[in-house]
Amino acid sequence: MPQYDLKPFPFSAVIGMEDAKKALRCMLVCPQIKTVLIRGTKGTAKTVLARSLPDITGKHLVNIPVNVSEEHLFGGMDIDATVRDGKPAIRKGLIAEADGGILYVDDINLMDQRILMALLNSVLEGRVVLEREGISSEYTADVCLVATMNPEDSDISSHALDRFDLCAYADFPEDKREEILRRNDQFFSDPDHFRELYKQEEDKLSSETGRAVKILPLVEMSEALMSMAVELSVKVAADGYRGDLALINTAKTLAALSGRDEVMKKDVEEAAMLCLAHRRNYSQEPPPPPPPEPPEQEEQDDDLPEDDDTPPDDNDQEDDQQEDDSDSSEEPPPDMDFQQFLDEMVFEIGNQFRVIDYLGGDRRKISKTSAKKGRRMMTESSDSSGRYARSRIPKEKTRDLAFDATVRAAAPYQRTREHTDLAFNIQKQDIREKVRFMRAGCTILFLVDASGSLGVRKRMAAVKGAVLSMLRDSYVKRDRIGMMAFRRSSAELVLPPTRSVEYSYRKLEELPTGGKTPLSEALVTVNEYMTSYSRSHKGEMCYIVLITDGHANVPLKEGSDAVKEALELAEDLAIPQVKWIVIDASARFIRFDKAERLAEVLDGTYFRLEDLNADRLAESVRSVINQ
Repeated sequence: MPQYDLKPFPFSAVIGMEDAKKALRCMLVCPQIKTVLIRGTKGTAKTVLARSLPDITGKHLVNIPVNVSEEHLFGGMDIDATVRDGKPAIRKGLIAEADGGILYVDDINLMDQRILMALLNSVLEGRVVLEREGISSEYTADVCLVATMNPEDSDISSHALDRFDLCAYADFPEDKREEILRRNDQFFSDPDHFRELYKQEEDKLSSETGRAVKILPLVEMSEALMSMAVELSVKVAADGYRGDLALINTAKTLAALSGRDEVMKKDVEEAAMLCLAHRRNYSQEPPPPPPPEPPEQEEQDDDLPEDDDTPPDDNDQEDDQQEDDSDSSEEPPPDMDFQQFLDEMVFEIGNQFRVIDYLGGDRRKISKTSAKKGRRMMTESSDSSGRYARSRIPKEKTRDLAFDATVRAAAPYQRTREHTDLAFNIQKQDIREKVRFMRAGCTILFLVDASGSLGVRKRMAAVKGAVLSMLRDSYVKRDRIGMMAFRRSSAELVLPPTRSVEYSYRKLEELPTGGKTPLSEALVTVNEYMTSYSRSHKGEMCYIVLITDGHANVPLKEGSDAVKEALELAEDLAIPQVKWIVIDASARFIRFDKAERLAEVLDGTYFRLEDLNADRLAESVRSVINQ
């Protein structure tokens, strides 16, 4: 059996990954590009590519474990020197070790968010500030950061994503599987010979990198292309100026790598894919004000399920006609009332897709949690399970001693303490306890509008597809998921919170559609249920995902305005440890502001149904570029 060679796989021998390769080469050339993130599913050679960088740049690479402590990463107290000299001494960390080189983090999405942000700040600022355990120091570090992550496992906050200058999405060339296997077999059979086969290509890449470093200061960018770069950033609604700066720096670097001293339009387009896709802001402009509704419409709402108040355009009418032709088998029998027919309708589940992080990037840390382990957010553990992140002075009896922190706290005072038979004197004030964090799931209750206002235009198929997509996402992140549906005159708990996605799928598939819209009753019912649930699951973060078009026509009090009553009820709701997500399920060709108004009153987050599709992100950026 051949012995494993620690030398890395050649950069040029990695098949595919063109965007990632481009991003990494830009980082090696441009001093202003400090951070690169490679996102992709498992098995796409993200780690292999990152570890191959030293061969084409000559810089050393320092690996940061995902469970790294602050002392190990940034530096801390040198125990030996402190005990010997009787005063705090500093020991630098991994960042100092990587000075002049490259830091690498695999699965950076699993890193503690507080340490991650401190790491990004240190890399971008080029300096590390130490303020801990009686130590106050600062040192410079000229390093770049390369990180990889699998978004299917968990994601990182939008704030952290914005700190990455470039973000490349790893692709897997399905048509190159045989060649990938062949190259891996050759490498592990004889690594030295395999590396020799690609030495010429590696040397060429290294030479091009060195040449681009010299050309970069001479590269110029026209005012027209700079305006184009700014316009692209505005169109994707990127917050701040980091995206603009990264785009311009990357466009110039791509020109330098091509051996040119002038930026071309294609450089800006390629740079936009690397700099703007991960900065895309999903918050949308408010919908236009609704057209005036005829007074007799309210009377019709009492008898028929709500529908859109304005007819669609010609194309939509043609689509509806085709739908009617294809679904002629669903025509109600002559002796069946149309309302009764709607009540019996069960729509198929529409297309599923990869959902965005609809719960938001502001994951709150919970002081103590009894939640089961999951992948949704970082929470402080209430027992000795979880990753040791930091230490603190205990407030009560110490159950999880942080021995390393305790020794560091006692070290400066050893020369002044009596030792008798002890080599090291630890006193009560030195004691520190461990603070552990773990990834915990949460509970998500889907409150689905199953009334006729969605079913009459087959909108419910798309709603079911979106709900199933979110259910699958929650299953991956080990959340508890439940479902409540409201139609006719009541709201029913279809599925109590569970972790079984198969059971959820069956319940969703069988969910009937039709009838009136008892939105007020739904709010009262979900308020009672989730208030009780949150009290019995102390510390667990809960979300209510309300999927509706915002219409209502069944008031609790006879004669009341159903929509106004629902808004008043929503304004009074205050469920502990529960956040609201409102997803507007109204049809695309006409929207009203009812769902958005409901989100404002609930102090929740508002999305349109189509905005949940994460796979549209890259397509949206490309469409903006091609305009």
